[in-house]
Amino acid sequence: MKEQEFHYDLIGDIHGRHDKLERLMNRLGYEKQGAGYRAPEGRKVLFLGDLIDPKPGHAIPDGVRRTLHTVKAMCDDGQALCLMGNHEFNAMAFHARGPDGAPLRRHDKNNVRMHQGTLDDFPGHEEPHGEWRALWLPWLGGLPLYLDLGPLRAVHACWHPEGIGRLKGIDLKNAEVLTEAANESSELGASVKAVLKGIEVRLPQGVSYQDEMGSKRRKFRARWWERPEPGATYRQLSFPDSEQIPGTPLAEAALELIRPHAEDAPPVFFGHYFKPANAPLLPERDNVACLDHGAGKDGPLVAYRWQGEATLTPDHYVAQV
Repeated sequence: MKEQEFHYDLIGDIHGRHDKLERLMNRLGYEKQGAGYRAPEGRKVLFLGDLIDPKPGHAIPDGVRRTLHTVKAMCDDGQALCLMGNHEFNAMAFHARGPDGAPLRRHDKNNVRMHQGTLDDFPGHEEPHGEWRALWLPWLGGLPLYLDLGPLRAVHACWHPEGIGRLKGIDLKNAEVLTEAANESSELGASVKAVLKGIEVRLPQGVSYQDEMGSKRRKFRARWWERPEPGATYRQLSFPDSEQIPGTPLAEAALELIRPHAEDAPPVFFGHYFKPANAPLLPERDNVACLDHGAGKDGPLVAYRWQGEATLTPDHYVAQV
């Protein structure tokens, strides 16, 4: 059966919450098989990335390791596809060193805090022949950055046509390529950032807000799929909506960052944007859906059961219970 002939159950960011993954797979009708699950006939899972890195204070014992084993087993058995998320990319950079000997991702307090839940599940992560370095880092490095399956598209954060064009065929398991990709000032690094982290818009001078983890931010994640109307405000472009973002008119430079998703384009699914736990299970537009409903903290793990439709429907959402 060709990939485009499958109907997909697309699943958002798990962040090591294997307990929620188990409940969701059961609700979707998948049968436990070894470390993984067997799909109902004609169906397949498409994981949208961010399997790892529990949110601080929300880890479960061995959750990251069990999640990785489940997803890999399903991919190996042809029951699933899996994308790379920004946390997988960050982990690769965290554990790699550049030509100067320094980590490609700094081991500062915030970066260590965000990765700590994964490190805790792999206490031998520094060992060259241990499970983390010998098995998981190479596997993570081989995950695709996006998937265009014809009538369906999937990406972790942003379907960015120019960035995706530059990423075709790159090999992040290659040390030189990974080094360049970790440099956000390079063309490759900027493309990886756009696809895995989305479009970020700088707030006016002196304005900041706190994100879901309490970190102070001067940039916000934007609704990249929409073309802002004349006179649109910063808050109208923010996603998810936040009262912390000012309602002042957008700067012209912000408008130039947006690459809207055409209304007649195939449906695109993504995660990353951490919608509120109580957000309604609805697509963002007829052909655009974010499936990150905050499962890494107090929200549900959510799937969309795609049946081949061009217009997305609320009836096809399923949440873990």
